[in-house]
Formats: sequence, structure tokens, C-alpha cells
Amino acid sequence: MRPHSTPAPDNRDHQIRLKDGRRLAYTDLGNPLGYPLLFGHGMPGCRLEGHFLHERARRYGFRIITPDRPGIGGSDYRQRQTLLEYADDIRQLIDALNVPRFSHLGWSSGGSRVLACGNALADRMDLGVCLSGYTHFSEFPGHNRLIESTRWPGPRLARMSPTLLKLVVRLVVRFSRRHPGLYMREARQLVSEQDRSLLRAFLKGEYFRRDQLECLNSGARAIASDLLTELGDWGFKLKSVKVPIFIYQGEQDPFIPVDYARHLADNLPDAELILMPEAGHLYPLAEQFQDYLFQRLDQYLNNQPQEQHTAP
Repeated sequence: MRPHSTPAPDNRDHQIRLKDGRRLAYTDLGNPLGYPLLFGHGMPGCRLEGHFLHERARRYGFRIITPDRPGIGGSDYRQRQTLLEYADDIRQLIDALNVPRFSHLGWSSGGSRVLACGNALADRMDLGVCLSGYTHFSEFPGHNRLIESTRWPGPRLARMSPTLLKLVVRLVVRFSRRHPGLYMREARQLVSEQDRSLLRAFLKGEYFRRDQLECLNSGARAIASDLLTELGDWGFKLKSVKVPIFIYQGEQDPFIPVDYARHLADNLPDAELILMPEAGHLYPLAEQFQDYLFQRLDQYLNNQPQEQHTAP
């Protein structure tokens, strides 16, 4: 049976002090007695994304711990951060929470953080799940292409000029903070047709807007630093990731090309790629997908025979 961790307190927003004195903020949701799942938020995004998974995680007996990355939300900024330093922050977090073993899920920009922990924390990490995550561009054979099949130009800008990326981020953040209504309207235009109904539903609630705006209010320096951490060299090779990885990818995703997911699957030592022909980028918000994912995680972590499920 998968082990349970120390019960989480009732209050869902928390902070710890790391060894270097920085604050690390996180939410602690789902079932407080459940098996711990770390969740890596997207960008823009923050610890509030744990609320998107809270109800289904509680139903299936999982605890969802979602940290703010350096400079984002309630976590203090760290200069010259790397993905390996992210893994060290996570080790300190699970030590503080008395979590003996865990698995790590990551959505979009959170996917690279899953792999960093799979490289550095394999002694305590059971499984990684990348939900439409980036690949390691230093190993990606198409990394010099000037035109990519994505509406997000970040990888190309980071290669051309990190300074230019920082400038673009600064302009976008300034505009979005001054005109949040226009920012949300533009977000609706950027997502795929498959995602628009999901986005409309989530914009009716409180957490999607709060998640986006709290991240944007963190400022351009923190957001640009977070992006460059992922888009540069990771400090490890994909072949050194020592835990099994499930890779989910929507084939209608306007931000993450399917080629990235295939590259991950071809270069990670123990990976399974699940392509979803009708899905875009926001499928982790869908209750149907969450039901499927948590059932699969429950079977895997309990070493039960794996049923043949088709991802929604």
C-alpha cells in the first residue's frame, strides 16, 4: 500500500523557511491523510492551482501540495535559480512536512520541475506525471528552428536573447496588471477551441482569476527568471531521470507541440506517452480527466494490475 504522510493542518495556505532564509509558500489540499502528490504550477500560475485538483484529490484519497516557485506568489525571490535548486527546495519542503515518499505532477511549466525532482530526488519519489510539459531544449534536435508550431514564443525568444525575453515579459506583465479584463479576454482567444468551454467555466469561479493575477502581481523579474530557468540548460540530462514518468499531451495544444512530448518519451529511461487527439492545453482542469488520472495513480501506487484505460 502507498504510505500516508503526517496529517496536514486545516489551514490551506502555509509557509516554511528554507535553509537560506527564503520563504516558500504552498497550499496543502485534498485529503490531509492521503498519499502526497506535489503539484508544479504553470506559468502564469501559482500555488492556488492546487485548488483546481482539490475536490477530486480528496475523493480519491490524495493530498495535493502545491508550492510557489521563487519570487512567485508568497515565495521569496532567488537569483540565478536552476531546476536543480528547485529540487533542493522540494526536498526541504517534504522534510518539513515529514513526507517520507511522494509523487510529483506538473502542468505546463511545472513539467520540467517534475523531471528535476525525478533526477535529484529518486530516493523518495515514486512517480512523475508531466501534463503538457516542455522538453529539455538543450537536447531537442529542433531547438534552432526560427518558427515553431506554438503560439507561445518563449523558447525562441530565450534562444535569441534572454534580455529580449525579459523585456517582452515586462511589457506583458505591465499591460496585464493594468488591464486584467483585457488580459482574460486575450487568454480566451489564445486557447484552442477544445479549451474554451473549460476556460469559460473556470472564469466563473474565483481561483482561476486569482491564480493568474497573483502570479502577474509577482512582477516581471520573477516571471522572467522562472521562464528562463526552464528554457535554458537544466543542469542534467533526460537520461538521468531515475523514476517512471507518465507524459500526457493534447494534440490540439496551441502552446506545447506534440514533438516536445515525443522527445521526452524517446529520451527518458522509463516513460509512457499518452496522446489525446481531442485535448488542448487545459484538459487537467476537466473533472473527467482528473477522475481518470487519480484512478490510474491509485492503481499504480498500490501495485494493482493496470487496467486498460483510455485518457479522455
